[in-house]
Amino acid sequence: MTEGRRETLDMTEGSPVKVLLFFAVPIILSNLFQQFYNIIDSLIVGNYLGTDALAAAGSAGTVTAVIVQMASGLALGASVVVARYFGAGKKEKIRVCMTTVCIFAAVTGGIVTVGSQLFAEEILLVIKTPQEILADSREYLTIYFWGSVPIFLYNAVTAVFIAMGDSRTPLSFLVLAFFLNVAGDLFFIVECSMGVGGGALATTLSQGVCTALAYGMLERKLRRIGIEKGERIFDKKELGRMMRIAVPAALQQSVVSLGNVCVQTVTNGFGPAVMAGCTAANKAVNLVSAVPINWGNALSGFVGQNAGAQKTERIGQGVRASLLVTGGISVFLTLWMELFPEQMIGWFVEGEQAGEVIRVGAAYVRTAGWFFGIFSWYMVLKSVFKGVGDMNWFVGLTLSSLGVRVVCAFLLTPVFGERMLWWSAVIGWCVASGLTAAYYMSGRWRRYCLTGADDR
Repeated sequence: MTEGRRETLDMTEGSPVKVLLFFAVPIILSNLFQQFYNIIDSLIVGNYLGTDALAAAGSAGTVTAVIVQMASGLALGASVVVARYFGAGKKEKIRVCMTTVCIFAAVTGGIVTVGSQLFAEEILLVIKTPQEILADSREYLTIYFWGSVPIFLYNAVTAVFIAMGDSRTPLSFLVLAFFLNVAGDLFFIVECSMGVGGGALATTLSQGVCTALAYGMLERKLRRIGIEKGERIFDKKELGRMMRIAVPAALQQSVVSLGNVCVQTVTNGFGPAVMAGCTAANKAVNLVSAVPINWGNALSGFVGQNAGAQKTERIGQGVRASLLVTGGISVFLTLWMELFPEQMIGWFVEGEQAGEVIRVGAAYVRTAGWFFGIFSWYMVLKSVFKGVGDMNWFVGLTLSSLGVRVVCAFLLTPVFGERMLWWSAVIGWCVASGLTAAYYMSGRWRRYCLTGADDR
């Protein structure tokens, strides 16, 4: 099942259930730690700086999510290509893919840094950020984007680790980032009284440290498994292969985040209390969503390696195991969301407006909880299309969910009020999950093979 068990994981052999558990659990824990340090930011900002500061960080956060999702989407191209090469035994291709995507990521991150410093306020005004929190939102946004290069690089490096079946090393760096970020929050916000900018600075610095360490670790790992430096560090052909996957994924991720910005525009019209409640609820929902989303990411790696090895029968076995596991976990998470929403939101706020913030956030969490099983299976099935390189349907299904959400938010909130801010999300899940199940059952995604596509 492994080649140098501590270095990589060959997912083309062994029990699919055991392989997926071994691979998925560190990915899920990695994202949970990432969510935790985002939540810690909100906890410290909300409790030490107040509701307006939390609303400011939330408004800026919808913008930062666009860039983070763009970085994640670009890294996806590297992950799918490297996983195929790894599964096919073409490990000599991995080194040049790694250096190529890292160079591209660094350049892209630099462009984002410059653009964000020039247009931060204009972006925030476009999404109708209230004047009373505009200055704080601008400060958070500009400081956060000092770390654009590390954001893009870290996603690229992590994609290579994951493609080779190593989900534990990225976990170790996210654990480190969690503790660095918490320490930075306490130091910059509490001790130095830097306001919301202190939270952004803590995140930026922790990302930079972990990116440098992760890149060095990847270099050492490649050498240990016999992948030495080659003559070329940048290959246009390999970049093209990765971009055929990455560009649709990055556009999809960015459009999704832009859609969230559109919803945030509607949310901002309800004032700071509703904004803070939705920000806190999004943090809580993102936390529990980490399980199905990242199990799906693990399944994509499993699918990619097995597609590269031409072992397509194992893909169906992996999907069935994934549906059973995520379905069981979803029952527990739904109960948690239904029974304890006030407590979840109460972590984030205190003060005069706390009661209203908790009311809004709890309604959001409770509504999402009823549909969480549908969301989980949607994430699992959709990940298969990503793993085989069927990006048309992967992107299209994601955008269908987003489109329904945005339309419902804009058209129905004037009629039904603030509750459509969260009902629009679950309606989007339901529509997209039905389309996803139908396409998976059709089997047409099986025609996609990255190796064949490269030869055409």
